[in-house]
Amino acid sequence: MTELKNLHNPETNDTSYDHVLKYTGIFGGVQGLKMLVSVARVKLTAKILGGTGMGLISAYNAVSEFLISASNMGIPLNATRKTSELFEEGTEAQITHQVMVIRTWVLWAALLSVFICLFFSPVISYYFFKHDWHRWPAVMLTSIVAATNIIAEGECAILKGLRQVRKVAILETILAVGTLLCTIPMYLLLGVHGVILGLIACGVLSAVLHFYFSLPLVSYKVRPFSQKTFCEGLPLIKVGIPYVLAGVSNSCLRMVIPAIILAHHTMSELGHFNAGWLLMVSYSGLLFMALESDYFPRLSSVNNDRVRMNHTINQQIDICTLILSPFLILLVVLMPLVLQLLYEDEFLAVTGMATLSAFYPFLRCMSLPMAYSILAKGHSISFMVLEIVYDVFFGVLIWWLYNSFGLIGAGIALSAGAIYDVVVYFIYCHVRYGFVFRRSTLLFFFGQFVCLVVAVEYCYLVSPSPEQKYIIGGLAFLVALALSLYQLLNHSSLAKRLAGKFRFHR
Repeated sequence: MTELKNLHNPETNDTSYDHVLKYTGIFGGVQGLKMLVSVARVKLTAKILGGTGMGLISAYNAVSEFLISASNMGIPLNATRKTSELFEEGTEAQITHQVMVIRTWVLWAALLSVFICLFFSPVISYYFFKHDWHRWPAVMLTSIVAATNIIAEGECAILKGLRQVRKVAILETILAVGTLLCTIPMYLLLGVHGVILGLIACGVLSAVLHFYFSLPLVSYKVRPFSQKTFCEGLPLIKVGIPYVLAGVSNSCLRMVIPAIILAHHTMSELGHFNAGWLLMVSYSGLLFMALESDYFPRLSSVNNDRVRMNHTINQQIDICTLILSPFLILLVVLMPLVLQLLYEDEFLAVTGMATLSAFYPFLRCMSLPMAYSILAKGHSISFMVLEIVYDVFFGVLIWWLYNSFGLIGAGIALSAGAIYDVVVYFIYCHVRYGFVFRRSTLLFFFGQFVCLVVAVEYCYLVSPSPEQKYIIGGLAFLVALALSLYQLLNHSSLAKRLAGKFRFHR
């Protein structure tokens, strides 16, 4: 309990550019490490277990993810929001009590995942394993994986809500390496029989590590049979279920898109589409995941103060744009080389889609910080409606443009969907929360947008000679980099000190 008394310190109260940039860099590095470890684990697993083992891992992961999504009821997201609010305005006693309520409901959610799995394991085995009833004992064991991960998510939400971002970064780093050490020895010793044990070991490790970092803050206490505690936790569920439904809608969209493509096109074309999606959507998502770990708790803690909330959203747009824009323009300039490096020569067909969809991650720099304000406010039904409408809109857009123009149409659809997102979220946040863009934020964003337009136009649409392409694209990159550095020098005291030292040495 001694650590809880010292929660408010210069680091947890810091909301400066330097703080945000620091933890964006840290979490970005953690996400990069996780990706590298994942690649290494997949390669080693494929070598040790072959295709059968990889298939089993995919199936068991799908079962555990289904159980988690069916059982957690959106509690982790709302736990972060609620504890963030109490971190800003509550007392130590209020924080302790709220954590107890959260942990009680997380415990019930974990037990619910176990009951669902035990009851439906024969049916799950039948449908997930090609009508094989005999895998239900192994499927039952995935309940341990789901339960431990739900508990870990709850503890992680508490850490984020109490602004323990340093601990979360350390925890995720250890966990990234730990999953590799838990699984590979199991596969070497037991072969395919070690698959489920490896997943269980990873789940237990995750729960233990989260408890190691969270229990010094608030000791573990639950009241699973208290009617008062049950009623106090109901708002978490009421707010959380629409978030779950929004996630289900997004999952349906990801299943519908391949069906749309395969209806009139080949499996090879679907593979090309997935390569472009991975490059421009999934990889850029790593940056936004890194930003969320620190941004959402900060935004939740000020969601009742319009001025501070506006400042936090504009600051996040600035930082997302500052970091992503130069790299995105460089990616556009070097797109054919990147595709050859990551894939094979046949995937050069993806160049058009990937280049024209570059506006998707760029515009997400503006739309996502606004979207998180709805989550921070706890207006889950509004968020669900906006997400479902977007999924339907984007699904129709992909169906129309892909069938009309192929991969080029898919790239246009991604960028058009991102424009729709920016407009809709701005209108909603402006009308309901009084959100407005700062003039400096709009000017900076527009300057980087012009650089990206120049890069896309001259590196793909105009199709100049390679020399002109690299000269004009390189100039666009340098201007974008200069704008980012200028923004950094204007707002970051650390950057100013470094610049001052550089000038002094010169």
